[in-house]
Amino acid sequence: MNSLLTYVSNLDRRVFTIDNLPEEVIAVVFAYVSRSPKGFRENLAKLLEEGQLQGGRAVSGDAGAERAQKIAGDFHERWVIGYGHSSVAEHAVVHVGIEGISRLASAELELGSRFNSFTEYSQRYQRPRRGDVYFPPELQRDPESLSLYKGLQDRAFDVYEALYEGLLGEFARRVPRRDGESERSHRIRIEKAAFEDARYALTLATLTNLGLTGNGRAVRDAIVHLLSGPYTECRDLAVELTQEVAGRLPTLLRHISPSDYLRGLARTWAAGTHGQDSGGARSGPEVEWLSLPDYRESLVALVTGLWLAHGGYDFEEARRRAEGMDPEDLEDMIRSSWENLTVHDHPHGAFKTVVYRILLRVSEANWHQLLRHNRGADFTYGVPGGAGGWVIPPRVEEAGLAGLLTDFLAYSDEVREKIRGLCPEAVPYCVTNAHRREVIMTVNLWELYHLINLRTSPEAQWDIRQAFEMIDRELRDRHPALIGGARRRSRVEAGTGVGR
Repeated sequence: MNSLLTYVSNLDRRVFTIDNLPEEVIAVVFAYVSRSPKGFRENLAKLLEEGQLQGGRAVSGDAGAERAQKIAGDFHERWVIGYGHSSVAEHAVVHVGIEGISRLASAELELGSRFNSFTEYSQRYQRPRRGDVYFPPELQRDPESLSLYKGLQDRAFDVYEALYEGLLGEFARRVPRRDGESERSHRIRIEKAAFEDARYALTLATLTNLGLTGNGRAVRDAIVHLLSGPYTECRDLAVELTQEVAGRLPTLLRHISPSDYLRGLARTWAAGTHGQDSGGARSGPEVEWLSLPDYRESLVALVTGLWLAHGGYDFEEARRRAEGMDPEDLEDMIRSSWENLTVHDHPHGAFKTVVYRILLRVSEANWHQLLRHNRGADFTYGVPGGAGGWVIPPRVEEAGLAGLLTDFLAYSDEVREKIRGLCPEAVPYCVTNAHRREVIMTVNLWELYHLINLRTSPEAQWDIRQAFEMIDRELRDRHPALIGGARRRSRVEAGTGVGR
């Protein structure tokens, strides 16, 4: 049994960590647990006894590891691929670094499966380098569109740098140092604010880097999403991901191909590539409620769920009691369920029974913020076409720099429409962070507690903060007892940032 210590952290405790095994082998041994009374360590010991793993580390090139990988592959071939037991694939995890892809592609990757985890280069904290721009290969077939595209991207960086310098100077004059704040810390704080607003001039072609951690099923879903989409860059990225991840999960990624269903759906519903007027400047994000559940029914549903979980009642009894209560008593019970929430707590799982549908008209900058810290919302989203107008950051207005950004955005619309007739594949990459798109967000109350808590704090990016302040205000007016405990972080972070 001591040879097991090569692979597990201990032999006698209930909780242990696993190391030195190929990911697909780990997934298989976990799968054995579902079909065997033995535990992970016992099943692993059985593999060792049968000679499937030699003593020592099961690393690449090790004969035992290769035999174990073969067994794992056979198992996955039969159960995951043959019989569709894809939950087994969730025990195989990979970490992937991805560099030099566009912001358009990073968003598509993040939308491929919400069960993957990402950390991405932040344009709020770093200054992109001039020339770090993706060029769609389709541009090479038309010199005029290539010239227009390059000119647009060059001018985007010109405007970005002018906005950055102008905002930095304005903040240096207007934003004082705090008590005890060093000159360096003050500089970093105002630089961050300048980065945050100058980036509205950058396009979705701007390059980014990110780290991905995902299980086999989620990574596979994301790759199929990329393969089935309209963007050459994303399809190429899917191929590279498959090649690299296959080294860790060879069987799980063996049969990946584009989804004929998704591609057929896109062809059936395509509306063409006709031009669309951007509509000019907008004041900021817009929120439209598509589905706002009945307040009393929502109170009853939540109280029913909490009683089912903690009251010792079955569902029918819990619902009967909740339905017989006065609205004020229901509200009091709901308030008691969140009044002790701290900044880092999450509400009870019963909060997921109340669901909303919200139409958001948000800038691309806002959209990327929303994607980055989503925990459970689902999105139906429009393509980045620039049809919804654009957003001018308030601090850009206050610094007297709005004309610079507005002129550029009008120019970008003109160039985009010219390129649409020459090379439509490049059009999405001409959309800026300031341009808006429409997104339908289907979100439960539990997730709204997470998003409102995070995104209404003073440290939140101003654009997404406005959106969730609007959502919070509407729900405090319409569903006060339900949403009352959501906004927790903002009460302890007051006084941070540089305004707006």
